[in-house]
Amino acid sequence: MMKMVKIKFQNPGEDAQGALELAKRFTVICLPQDMYEVPEAALAMLDELHLPYCLLETEGFDYAVRALRNPLAS
Repeated sequence: MMKMVKIKFQNPGEDAQGALELAKRFTVICLPQDMYEVPEAALAMLDELHLPYCLLETEGFDYAVRALRNPLAS
C-alpha cells in the first residue's frame, strides 16, 4: 500500500517552487493552509532539492482517497 504524507514547506517563499517540483513528478493533493498530501517517496526528492518541509501526518493512500470523496469524514 502506498503511504501518503501531509507536508507543509517551512519557508513560505519556497512553497510555489516546492509545489511545482512535486507536481512534475508525483500526484499532489493540495489542501487548505498551504499543506500538501504527497506519496512518501516524494520526500527524498524534496531533500535532494534542499526544500525544507514539516512532516505533519502519515497515512495510507486509501484513507486519502476516502477523505477526498467524503469531505465530511475528515
